[in-house]
Amino acid sequence: MANSYLKTYFTVLLTILLLVGLVNLAVDPLWYGQGNLITNVNPPWNERLAKTNLLLQNPQAYDCLILGTSRATLLNSAFLQNNRCFNYAFSGGKPEELVNYAEYVQQQGISPSRVYVEIEPSGLNRRAQSRQFAEVTDPLPMYQAYLFSFDTFWLSLKTLAQDYSYARLYDHNFQVQLSEEIPRYQPEFDVENEDHLGCDPSRIQFYQSLRQIFSQAELIGFVAPVSVWRVYNMQYANGLLNCQLSGIHQLASTFDAIYDFSVPSPVTERTDNTYDGNHYYPAVFQQVAAVLEGRTTVRPETFGMKVASNSLADYQSLYQRRMRSFLARVDSDDRPELRRPSKS
Repeated sequence: MANSYLKTYFTVLLTILLLVGLVNLAVDPLWYGQGNLITNVNPPWNERLAKTNLLLQNPQAYDCLILGTSRATLLNSAFLQNNRCFNYAFSGGKPEELVNYAEYVQQQGISPSRVYVEIEPSGLNRRAQSRQFAEVTDPLPMYQAYLFSFDTFWLSLKTLAQDYSYARLYDHNFQVQLSEEIPRYQPEFDVENEDHLGCDPSRIQFYQSLRQIFSQAELIGFVAPVSVWRVYNMQYANGLLNCQLSGIHQLASTFDAIYDFSVPSPVTERTDNTYDGNHYYPAVFQQVAAVLEGRTTVRPETFGMKVASNSLADYQSLYQRRMRSFLARVDSDDRPELRRPSKS
């Protein structure tokens, strides 16, 4: 009787584990293999882990790296024609984290000849207290992550049921595509002061350390496009803009080149090329890629500028001037009460 019970128990257990493993392998929510073979849609459940798994599949296949936040995930590596780039950007990436992931890449023996780094202006804001980010470690073996994990199985089921609300999704080539349900951007001025501790240009040290990590690589930085409304709300109105621009300009002496695509322009004044003012459609990042690779001349009056081509004073003046020009053209009913930006 006992033997029969144990046989039934282990048969059921093995059947469940086999089912869990097969579903996880077919959906592949953590990107150990070819991704979702059933629907070809790969939600970013855990971008940090999933992209690490993807990189480790063939680390020597890449000679180029992209680091940054969720904005930079929209820079499709196929847009960059001169290299085989791996997009290691992920949502909420902080400067400290980028350093950790860059060190991990180095530990894997990967030596990219070119590294694109998204520079996040808010990453130069002062922090109430320093935050420690865990070192990047090797992921679990696939059999542990898939055969014995009901948490992963739950992600697989949610993927199949389309039980997610991500605006950014990954296709069968692990390139970002926008969800069909993305919202329409409706910009507004938010004139309420947000609590912040000011700007701390010394935080550029995290970006500067990337030069030591990738000492032989061409290091190209870029500030991703951001809606002019968002720039006003998050930087200009709070008096943070000039200080952040100072930090970015200082970085230009460490990087081989830095481009700022957040400078107010016809592209960032539009509302039909972004779904939230913070993330732009891939077509915009095609333009970004062309500039980064030197295939298109950058002109501030159209889209973006090369930071080192200007003195700090000229960089700040041009940015402020274009912001004031935009504000002067806003309908008076929508125009916020202008604030005097910080001169720091």
